[in-house]
Amino acid sequence: MKSISDRLDSTLALCLIALLLVARLIFFCQRLDDYFGANFNEAKFETMIPIFYGRNFHPGCKFHAVTWPEIPKRNGPKRPVASIEDTLLNHINSYEYIRTQAEKIGQLELRKEMIRRELACRAEIAKPLFERYLRKAYGWICNHGTSIGRPALALFGLWVFNFFAWQGWAAQEAALTTWDVIYHSGGRMLPLVSGHAYVEPETLNAIRAAPHVLHFFSACAAILSPFLLFLMALALRLKFRMSV
Repeated sequence: MKSISDRLDSTLALCLIALLLVARLIFFCQRLDDYFGANFNEAKFETMIPIFYGRNFHPGCKFHAVTWPEIPKRNGPKRPVASIEDTLLNHINSYEYIRTQAEKIGQLELRKEMIRRELACRAEIAKPLFERYLRKAYGWICNHGTSIGRPALALFGLWVFNFFAWQGWAAQEAALTTWDVIYHSGGRMLPLVSGHAYVEPETLNAIRAAPHVLHFFSACAAILSPFLLFLMALALRLKFRMSV
């Protein structure tokens, strides 16, 4: 009889422990306001996008050197259009949620990456076709507002083209020197600097007598340079974490 009672006591104890564990597990799962903390350093999400819906990131979450999946392309592997659009929407929703959580815990580098990837996905799904090409051009020029080097390189290339166009013509004009061409071509590309403020009258008359195509190039540079400077400032804002 003693062995039977011992077995009953052991069974009851095990049942009680199991009941307590189950009750604690249910209570833990019902805590929807808890913080999710994990280390994703150097994680590789090559074929799927992580989904964190309903979870709040803990400030200790780490996302350094993470490999994210490639952005689905409309002109990529042949798949039904509806399937590609669904995949893009899933990516957009996931990146948008990670972006908001990264902003809450102060991880602005992760937030910047999520902005870039979200905008890249929106560029693929944008309609009409004109808007899609406009968004893709924005991605090519400044990597969706995250690259400083691309608009700076475009600005430099624009100045070099304008400089050599004017220099080829100025070589035939005795009134224009190389410094005059540098000052004129560079001054037209800076919105707050006048290219003719400190130019001698003879030099100014020679510039006015230039072919119309050169003035057209200067006008294009004067129109495009503020846009490229704005894209550089936008990327600098993200780079130095001047976030609102």
